[in-house]
Amino acid sequence: MQPVYSEFVEFLDSHGCDTSWYKDGQLWLDNNIIKAFKRGGQVVWLFRISVDDNLNVTVKKHSKNKGYTELETWQETICRNQDHLKEIESKSISLLHEYCINTDRRIINTNSTGKDSMVVTHLANKAGVNCETYFNVTTLDVAESNQMAKRNGFKHIYPDPQYGGFYKYVHNSGIIPTRFARFCCTYFKERPTVDYFPAEDRLLFLFGIRNEESSQRSNYEDITKNPMWGDRDWIGVLPIRKWTELDIWLYILAEGIEVNPKYKYGYTRVGCGIACPYYTKYTWVLDRFWYPYLYNRWRDILKHDFIDKNKWLVMNCTIDEYILKAWTGGVYRPEPTDDVIQEYAQYNELDENIAEKYFNRYCENGCLNTRGQPLKLKDKATLAMNMKMFGRDIQKFKCKKCLMKEFGWSQDQWDKQVCDFKNQGCKLF
Repeated sequence: MQPVYSEFVEFLDSHGCDTSWYKDGQLWLDNNIIKAFKRGGQVVWLFRISVDDNLNVTVKKHSKNKGYTELETWQETICRNQDHLKEIESKSISLLHEYCINTDRRIINTNSTGKDSMVVTHLANKAGVNCETYFNVTTLDVAESNQMAKRNGFKHIYPDPQYGGFYKYVHNSGIIPTRFARFCCTYFKERPTVDYFPAEDRLLFLFGIRNEESSQRSNYEDITKNPMWGDRDWIGVLPIRKWTELDIWLYILAEGIEVNPKYKYGYTRVGCGIACPYYTKYTWVLDRFWYPYLYNRWRDILKHDFIDKNKWLVMNCTIDEYILKAWTGGVYRPEPTDDVIQEYAQYNELDENIAEKYFNRYCENGCLNTRGQPLKLKDKATLAMNMKMFGRDIQKFKCKKCLMKEFGWSQDQWDKQVCDFKNQGCKLF
């Protein structure tokens, strides 16, 4: 649950939504539902925000909305929770005193400019902790986050030059991050941090990790250790791990802590802008509005990746389906639709009957993949070679290994055959 700011209402208004219900300093956003507190503390549901697959936005009155009028302002909610906020602040500062005062460890405060790390930084300052604050330049953060880090004087940790920035790495490696295979945090955040500090130093890190954030983090204790640190004598302290999201926001409002503009725009997270596979259409529609250049650049990258790698054959989806949804991970559907086959035929200048033969083919010799399942043929050159050598009317296909064995080809000979057929202008390849 986070505050609803006027910037988010501007976004809704630009999408044709009725925003006459908006009252500054009173409303909250929780899982795309506009909520509020009645005087006394009862949470009430007011409006539901929906985004369809074409990124159209609608706001409708929630079925639980009974036309409430006596609603708390943010300041009234803060006052009602004042004792609780003082209590959790005191416990967090006590924890910081326990581990950070009179320690011989070098104290490193990590700050992403997100709400949690900004609260930890504020608490550390209140507790009199002598720490250095660092911001990871992931190359995926938006300008507002980078500017906020610079404005606050945070030191910067940069990724390894061998990877370059995120977009350079994607271009050079040809890898698109998905929910099943990500490299972003490792290459652009965690590993640069490990490499930045001398392994022999005794370090204490301050992290804004909370138990409520995920099932994985629910079991974290006050002290943690990242497996990536190996045998380094480093520890992590989690001063706000028991805080709720509402605690965080009420404390930010009460203490006047700086808020990253992305939250005001309607985002629930500020890191990994645009290209995170865990984001959904509710984030993408914000990207399209607030960061159109970044939004379009990433979708151009996705389009070229799809075409260059013939992902029609892997995903069983169209280019638009890949860009709008499927790129985040997994086969889109088990069988291609007519639209998928037609689009593949069009881009590869093939007859549709021939194009259909590229989809969902398995090695007729019963070859298995590494998981012990029938080997699906996804490589365009292998499928094309089958039709080139055995005729375009074939119904059974062989994998590359079986073809090379049958014709006695080495890898170099295979590559030469493929290259020759392409140079001859064979559309199959």
